[in-house]
Amino acid sequence: MKILILGVGSFAGQSLFSNYLKNGVDVYGINRSEPKDEYYWPWIKDRRKDIEHRWFKYSLTQNLEDMIEKIGQLKPQIIIDFMGQGMVAQSWANPDLWYLTNITNKSKLINSIQKSNTLEKYIRISTPEVYGSNEKYLTETNSFNPSTPYAVSHAAIDMHLRCLYKEKSFPYMIGRFANFYGIGQQLYRVIPRLFLSCKTNKKFILDGKGSSRRSFIFSDDIISAINAMIKFGTIGEEYNFSSNEELSILELVEKICELNFINKSEIINYGPERPGKDKFYRLNIDKAENELNWVPQVFLNEGLKKVSNWIEKYTEELSNESWNYIHKT
Repeated sequence: MKILILGVGSFAGQSLFSNYLKNGVDVYGINRSEPKDEYYWPWIKDRRKDIEHRWFKYSLTQNLEDMIEKIGQLKPQIIIDFMGQGMVAQSWANPDLWYLTNITNKSKLINSIQKSNTLEKYIRISTPEVYGSNEKYLTETNSFNPSTPYAVSHAAIDMHLRCLYKEKSFPYMIGRFANFYGIGQQLYRVIPRLFLSCKTNKKFILDGKGSSRRSFIFSDDIISAINAMIKFGTIGEEYNFSSNEELSILELVEKICELNFINKSEIINYGPERPGKDKFYRLNIDKAENELNWVPQVFLNEGLKKVSNWIEKYTEELSNESWNYIHKT
């Protein structure tokens, strides 16, 4: 079975790619940039030659047609799609860029994929932000209510896939995940940036009062969820994946500071709240548990310790990297 990961250079994409190569899976990846340095991706040390014929550099906005041609040559049976324009707050500045990438160009890509006679499953990795903020635990049948251009773009392509399935039997599945975290995550994300701030005494800007509440899912559980969709998932179905632990961002700050024996007042500055920020993303995971036999295995304290060890080992190298989001096309 040949698997293609779109957006393989994303944090979750590279985690999945590494796992598959370690386990002898015939896996390939497409990404807009080259593989990361080893301090972002420790697994890659001494293995770059192993992936030269498995990692292809294409962008949804810069060379979509070349990407489509490469996918046609690869003829994968399974496509796992992380690809798209991320970041929530930044989507307000130029929403057209998010719509161009995540709707217009993504729909062109999917249109080419549906012509494949080898594709068995297309698994899209989506976001609970399509539901908007809701205090109730939401199932996969709840209506979309996006609050930002980012979320609108994801809701639109999710609905497009539903239409393709109804009209053309396109073999899609969707997985919606709580917040990702783990070894190798981008430094502008809250967990690695907090650890770096603690280890370097560099200030961390906390949006608002940190009152929004989130659940976090470790990379190992992301991988097991995707494998469960491949093995047990039903075409045309959508699945929620989350941990059973929820906490406020302020509580997360306090937890990470405690792990580093630092008082949060030493590193935290408070900034304005992000526009359109949802307070809750509460996902009911009964369907994943009942149909896919999936439950999260990594508790937050365990996962945070693994991230802490990674940051500790590469503090010097990571400190010299940009900790801020840089927009790429």
